[in-house]
Amino acid sequence: MDIYRILTLIFAVVVIISSSLSLAYPDTYRDSYKIAQFFLGFIFLFSGITEFKANRKSIAIINFSVSLLTFFVSIFTLVVRTG
Repeated sequence: MDIYRILTLIFAVVVIISSSLSLAYPDTYRDSYKIAQFFLGFIFLFSGITEFKANRKSIAIINFSVSLLTFFVSIFTLVVRTG
């Protein structure tokens, strides 16, 4: 396995744990979904790099686009104040 797949797996575990905590304990971990969304952007970024290295450029472009959208939404939710 190359480093990008290993990082994708590590970030996937972080997303699963933070999402599970946010769903199980919504009052205690109410901002945990923001962390999960940020790391989800990294998952798409690293899987896009992996697909680009495997010469599957159309899937890589889709992954990069979703990664940029996810980072934009994640940063927007961190910056905008809601109450």
